[in-house]
Amino acid sequence: MALQTSRTGAPHTRAQRRRNGSRRMVEVVGSGLLAATLLIWGLPLVAGADWSDIGEVLERLTLAQLVGLAAVWQLGLWVHTIALAAAMPGLSHPRAYFLNITGSAVSNVLPLGGAAGTALNYSTSRAWGFSTPAFLRWALVTNIWDTLGKLVIPGFALLWLAVDQTRSPAILVSAALGSVALLGVLVLLTWLAVHYDFIARWAGHATDWAVSHLRLPGLRRRRAGGRPRVSGGYAVQAVEFRRDSAALIGAAWWPLTVGKAGYAACQALLLWLCLRALGSEVSPAVAFAAFAAERVLSMAVITPGAAGVVEVGMTGMLVAFGVAPATAAAGVLLYRAFVVGMEIPTGGGAMAWWLLRRRARRVPVSRG
Repeated sequence: MALQTSRTGAPHTRAQRRRNGSRRMVEVVGSGLLAATLLIWGLPLVAGADWSDIGEVLERLTLAQLVGLAAVWQLGLWVHTIALAAAMPGLSHPRAYFLNITGSAVSNVLPLGGAAGTALNYSTSRAWGFSTPAFLRWALVTNIWDTLGKLVIPGFALLWLAVDQTRSPAILVSAALGSVALLGVLVLLTWLAVHYDFIARWAGHATDWAVSHLRLPGLRRRRAGGRPRVSGGYAVQAVEFRRDSAALIGAAWWPLTVGKAGYAACQALLLWLCLRALGSEVSPAVAFAAFAAERVLSMAVITPGAAGVVEVGMTGMLVAFGVAPATAAAGVLLYRAFVVGMEIPTGGGAMAWWLLRRRARRVPVSRG
């Protein structure tokens, strides 16, 4: 009887997988078309410059300038490893660089690719011998610092603009204060979640209720197939995870802050240098404001790497602050070519090299 059920259920499962695969393919193609539309038609429209004008600006680049910009881009990635290595004790800086570049490569290829990048990082860290809780704490802590940074940077950019620009400083200061207030609320919630058990316990009880009352077959099978790892359900596990994460943050908050801040500074510097290399006399404050806009717009991952959305938004801001239209568009494209475009072949090549090394190590062992 069980065999008959599985045989009749297997085609249904295969059909469901085919439907999910088709739906995923439609999402990928649709997001790619949206990104292409925004870049091909939206960018020149917002900039007020033709593609021929943008191309003429990009032709001004020399090989020495490209090498220097690539060095700044790589410096930012290595500075970022200070934070990534601190969030997972035992993780070396080269391996932190590897996790960052390979995860970003996957995230930049797919719409909503952050989950795929996280899954790749998880499998890689497990292959290196790190436990699942260690990786989950790493992902949680680094994402908390990323979110805090995306609120700090716009507030600081607005205050800098208020000092640098003469136009509407009161509006800029008000917006900056609003961003700082929002940051304060988020910091307070983060502090409560780190220092007290009630938020983690509430989340664990909510998970227990969802497992009991909702259709979550994967979690139900885990509970039905064996004993729970910790008595008391997910609430107890959530509290233990909270305490371990709090201990990690208490020990690593300084390198986390230095690494994330240094990474953001290198990326902002890269944007300013891209614009300067193309002949723009843009001030550092305006370039930093455009970088802050990129940090916020990058959360709109409806396209791979938020392509199209970020370029249009950054270009519009630079043009509004007086940067030449063609130069603004060309500078944004050059900057994004490094922070998004170059991560794909670099991360893909690093992953291919790592897989080939693992395979080469396994073959002699299996033959022996």
